[in-house]
Amino acid sequence: MRTLLLSLLTASTVLQAAEGERPLTSRINAAKVFLSGAQVSRSATATVPAGRTTLVFTGLSQELDPMSIQVTGKGGYTILSVNHRINYLTESPKKKEIEELKERITKLEHDWAIENGLQQVWVNEEQLLLKNSAVGGQQNGLTAAQLQAVNDYVRERMKAMKAGWLAQEEKKKAIHEEAEKLRQQLGTLQAQAPRPTSEVVVELDSPAEVAASFTLGYFVRSAGWTPAYDLRARAVGQPIELLMKAQVVNNTGEDWMKVDLGLSSGNPTQGGVMPELQAWVLDQPVMLETIAIRGARTRSEAYREVPPAAMGDVTMQREDMDAIATVNNTVVYRTTTVEFTIDAPFSVPSDGQAHTVGVRTHSIPATYQHYCTPKLDPDAFLYARTTGWEDLNLLPGQANVFFEGTFVGQSHLDLSRPQDTLAISLGRDKGVVVERVRRKGTDDKAVIGGRRTVTRGWDITVRNTKSTAVDLELRDQYPLSPRSEVEVKLEDAGGASVNEQTGRLSWRLSLEPKAMRKLSFVYTVKHPKDQPVVLE
Repeated sequence: MRTLLLSLLTASTVLQAAEGERPLTSRINAAKVFLSGAQVSRSATATVPAGRTTLVFTGLSQELDPMSIQVTGKGGYTILSVNHRINYLTESPKKKEIEELKERITKLEHDWAIENGLQQVWVNEEQLLLKNSAVGGQQNGLTAAQLQAVNDYVRERMKAMKAGWLAQEEKKKAIHEEAEKLRQQLGTLQAQAPRPTSEVVVELDSPAEVAASFTLGYFVRSAGWTPAYDLRARAVGQPIELLMKAQVVNNTGEDWMKVDLGLSSGNPTQGGVMPELQAWVLDQPVMLETIAIRGARTRSEAYREVPPAAMGDVTMQREDMDAIATVNNTVVYRTTTVEFTIDAPFSVPSDGQAHTVGVRTHSIPATYQHYCTPKLDPDAFLYARTTGWEDLNLLPGQANVFFEGTFVGQSHLDLSRPQDTLAISLGRDKGVVVERVRRKGTDDKAVIGGRRTVTRGWDITVRNTKSTAVDLELRDQYPLSPRSEVEVKLEDAGGASVNEQTGRLSWRLSLEPKAMRKLSFVYTVKHPKDQPVVLE
């Protein structure tokens, strides 16, 4: 009897210890995603009894940074302590799906066995028919009519058996293919070993029972976003429509389902504290100043009782009272960031894949200009030049370019350099035709004394086949002298602007619809005849 009583007391003690912690199910309601990492916010509700209670937020990401945990709420309770721990006994979140796949595979294997058995029946019948194909006895023969009837019967049965065997074979093949797909999917899920989860243990003290609400925030690293853009020019003369997109990646082990999503240009993993210059003494080691940051008070110091005056109408007002969580910290100035808030709830599963979400659209005034360098490429390229983009808080990223509703290629918005005008290539414009040919009669190679003079002339024809006017900048060049004994002279610039430092020739043309212009330039090169030069 004494042994039984001792056993019951021990079991009761163990049960009470197990019930000392109450698991708390929470839901992710917001995620602020940085260029690297994310700040996750969870919410939960629970009825907190009077006295001390230990609640455990379960099923959190293993990537959780323990130093970033923040717990707040409403209910007038006091937060005594907040601790973090890892649960290595977590079951795979795909357990239900794995079990369902196993059941489907077992059923298909059973169906395959049935079809295989039916197929074997056809085989046995065929063998039996072949063994008994001899008709009549050695003494008694069959009439022609009887033999014909037997042959017809055997033929029909063999046809039925072959058709039946093939039908069962096709069913087996279909079942096998379906089972193989399920086995591959099962192998993929089983290869994803169950990841440990984090748990946050919160110890509370409440002077009375209250329906409390909680907010849990923490930082995770395996997440981030990359900016991307769609640039759409509907027609020449119209503004550029710029759609900023975000490619959000979540690999934290937690699915963000219909959450309030925010995007920040900050990167907490880099740190934002500005470094300080110290005295630099030659021939002496540089001593770095140690910066001490005073941390939070101990939890025993942070804990304080609710003053009696605040405990008037506990049942009616306690739900609106803020939770007590005092943490002292040092404020530092960090780099300026830009945040974007997605208006509609957005879902980002934890699959490590990029999920695209549109952020905002801008209409940017633009001027359009055609450029052509016929020496390198006879096609004219259309560029849009925009200004005022520096006030849009854009980030460098890839851009998909569309012109007149057609995808023309990809570009990269390089915003790292200070510049007032942003040039966006809209691709080749076949409506502007440029032809460059060497002028006949200028390829003279006169020799005077020990020097040779070579003359080169080029004719360029530009046609605007479009129904709208075109502003075109045409670029060409003449050679520069590599050494003093080689003399280069531009005989005729053809009205081009000349850059003598680079040898560039530039023409700015305004072509009306269906208009044509002819340009030309000529240069000479004098060099020693025993030192030939290479010309185009």
